[in-house]
Amino acid sequence: MVEAVPDDELELEELVRSGGIETYFAPVVDALTFHRVGHQILQAPTGSPELGRAESENLRHAMRASTITGDIDASLRDSALRTAEGAGLPKSNRLFLHAEAESFATLEDRTGEPDRSVILQLDATRVASSPASVLRSVRSARAMGWGVGMSSVGADLRSTAFVPLVNPSVVGLHPDVLRIDCDSHLAELNRLLHAHLERTGAVILADGVETEDDLDRVRALGARFMSGPYFGEATKQPQAFSEPSEDALVSHYSRNLPALGTPYSISQGLRREPLVMNRELLVAQIAALEERALASGTATITLGVFGEDDEFSEATRLRYEKIRDTVGLTAMFSGGFDGPPIPGVRTGLVDASDPIRNEHGVVVVGPDWSGMVAASKRNDPGSDGQTVFDVYITTDRYTCVDAARSVLTRVAPLTATAKLRT
Repeated sequence: MVEAVPDDELELEELVRSGGIETYFAPVVDALTFHRVGHQILQAPTGSPELGRAESENLRHAMRASTITGDIDASLRDSALRTAEGAGLPKSNRLFLHAEAESFATLEDRTGEPDRSVILQLDATRVASSPASVLRSVRSARAMGWGVGMSSVGADLRSTAFVPLVNPSVVGLHPDVLRIDCDSHLAELNRLLHAHLERTGAVILADGVETEDDLDRVRALGARFMSGPYFGEATKQPQAFSEPSEDALVSHYSRNLPALGTPYSISQGLRREPLVMNRELLVAQIAALEERALASGTATITLGVFGEDDEFSEATRLRYEKIRDTVGLTAMFSGGFDGPPIPGVRTGLVDASDPIRNEHGVVVVGPDWSGMVAASKRNDPGSDGQTVFDVYITTDRYTCVDAARSVLTRVAPLTATAKLRT
């Protein structure tokens, strides 16, 4: 039986296919020199009485509710790039283009055009719904010569949780960040984002700049790029500009590695001998890091690995319930779980051949710190007859990030019902 397609979805598809979407270009400027460094792409239905970010976002929301999000986004991307080329923009003029990971499968190879710079801006609030596929798409896009950024970051601190894993070259702030009156929120956001900037050479893009007061906020947040009505309205006839004397993104370190292995196998790359522990000490070691995760705030990802266990202690249950309510994303994995072991905690399939079935531990990644306990169960018992584990304990940033990416390849995407709850 073929499912009926909603009328509004058919209307949206027809609107896009028939060329009923117009592309506008808003200036992006350097906060240090006020010279143009690129064009932010905004798209809206033809005939919109006033083109602004609200109209462009409304189109995005309608597209995300569709069952063919990827197809529609690919069409919008192709239209935007053709329009930019038709307007005579040189390849050195950087384009900032809102994008959906569902469309990355249709990206063409741009590695032969290294001087053409297009930054695909993923909405930070959408990454958590299907992190496994998003992270695969990000790696594929970078391998084909596309830049990858994030947008809508910072209004909710949870939106920063995936910044270390996506590793955006451009962190686009949600326009509401410029209106936030809470100094403690802004101070925490600054701490989290500048940890990423220090490590990777990324830059912050402040969106929605309207006034001189907004410029003060931009300087306080350390944004290098700015966009908004203050610098001119979006237009269908963009003005080309000469190549900037300095490219603020030239030093960004993408580290585009595949998400392979398990936490333990990745930890073996530390090139040191593992510790040897019995189960009781290992459980205490894991619990200590889980407690640390509890104190880390919303901008953190916590991933627990439980081998083939089909149950866990009440203390572990209570701890993960607290973690679930505290951090940005929590997941637990075991060959013994048929479904989410705790309501609201994510999980995924660990099949019979998965080597993670022989491992226990926890991976914690936040924008400004990371930690991991990764243990592999030995086949032979210790001298006292107890089960023993080879254990790595590390705060090495890239080891933890790589381990988190590998574990997240197993996480199941959120269902439509679960998305509504969140």
